[in-house]
Amino acid sequence: MAGVIMLGGLTPVQAAPCKLQDIVSNYQTGLRHFTAKNYNRALVRWVPLAEAGLGPAQRQIAKMYAAGIGLEKLPGKAALWAELAFRSGDIAARRLSSDLRVKLSPVQRSALQAELTAWQARSVICEKGRAKDSPHTTKLAYHVSKGKRLTPENVQLIDERLPEILETALKQNSANKIYLSAIDQFDFYNGSRYDRYVGWKPAQRVKNKNLNVLKISVSNFSDQAPDYFAKAIVHMAKRRVYDQLPDSKFRDPLMRVIDGKKVYGSVYPDIRNGNYFKVMRQAFAMVKRLPKSLRPYFDIIDEIHYNPASKHYIRSGTIDSKGAFYIKSLSSEGHRMMFVRRKVLFSSPLFFLQTFIHEGTHAVQDQKAFKGYREAQKLKAVLARLESTGEDPAKSASISQKIETNMDYANRWYRGIKTKTGRIQDIAFECEATRNEIVAVKAIGGSPDIMKGSGYLKLCPEAQRQVIQWRDELIIKNRQK
Repeated sequence: MAGVIMLGGLTPVQAAPCKLQDIVSNYQTGLRHFTAKNYNRALVRWVPLAEAGLGPAQRQIAKMYAAGIGLEKLPGKAALWAELAFRSGDIAARRLSSDLRVKLSPVQRSALQAELTAWQARSVICEKGRAKDSPHTTKLAYHVSKGKRLTPENVQLIDERLPEILETALKQNSANKIYLSAIDQFDFYNGSRYDRYVGWKPAQRVKNKNLNVLKISVSNFSDQAPDYFAKAIVHMAKRRVYDQLPDSKFRDPLMRVIDGKKVYGSVYPDIRNGNYFKVMRQAFAMVKRLPKSLRPYFDIIDEIHYNPASKHYIRSGTIDSKGAFYIKSLSSEGHRMMFVRRKVLFSSPLFFLQTFIHEGTHAVQDQKAFKGYREAQKLKAVLARLESTGEDPAKSASISQKIETNMDYANRWYRGIKTKTGRIQDIAFECEATRNEIVAVKAIGGSPDIMKGSGYLKLCPEAQRQVIQWRDELIIKNRQK
């Protein structure tokens, strides 16, 4: 098989897939051996990973072939492994591959292309944490979490379609298996009709901190073909693997880090991520002109996901017309996310600025509700001790009032307000976000007319008064001029 490096001493064992901790351990051990100039030991650790398709390991092999360190100096082999590493997403391999390829003769380049075309990733197993080449095909090992809130229809959909999605991912590129093996568990939630979220569940929300759990909306199955859902899963797996490996960085076409925030594009090819990232940078620059009082509503957001409608969706009903939204069920401290629904072609940097502040206000509200609920639970224990002794009634009354205030806020945020027919969303939270949005637009030099597009303005009297006052100020200013 083209590109295979044969090492002795490896015997077939019971096939057991390598997990993320195994991949990281073997790669790090290889680095230590290489630094100590134990090149053969480094190769024993890196070769199985490289042949399985791990980009950073392939880059290391390419550098050894190129310099003749630990391996015979072979420019053609070095170029092969460097190009494979680059295709796998390794940023450092891009320059390496280019430098090595340009030194090849036309005949060598032709041979390189043939090897690249024929190359297929090999199966790798881990025995007692050590990665080894396997003569047997290994299967992905993962658990599927099916919560009580999933509908029976969605449970059946997951059982039927998830294996198909993963099989599609493996057919897209045989090297994808080494990255997909990093996923320990798939955690599905119902999601809205056109929700396409795929992302890692924060460690603080996972009972077993050692597990790598991928949180996924069931709505991802509602595409015309499984290709893009499969691609999204592979991308998230690669991000996790590269993040864990030293001296490695993923060449990610679907994500940018802007001012410390992760900005995710769409996996669908008909969505213009380039324009989206450009306008987002412009919006981030506008944020710097906001007053300090508004910055907490922007700073609290950790991730921004682009989720407009794609022609690859299977349409059923009306698509959510919201410009952007914050999802409390997916967010947590240090992992607060907002989603952009509107296509960037119909938006502007100012629109994004508005959504940052509006949805950031919801993130702050979410944080306040959670902290208030936790504080209330602690205060209840204190109150119980005071009431059992009958001491300091004034202090007991004060604590009781704090508990009531905190729980009222948390209940209104998480459960809404009670009506005769059930519970509905408390519009007070949207009104607060709208008022902050008005302050932001005004501070940036926008027009009051921009707020005409807000669906909440007519529901929020205080916000209406803000806009009227703003208009009056402009009239006075124009008269003075």
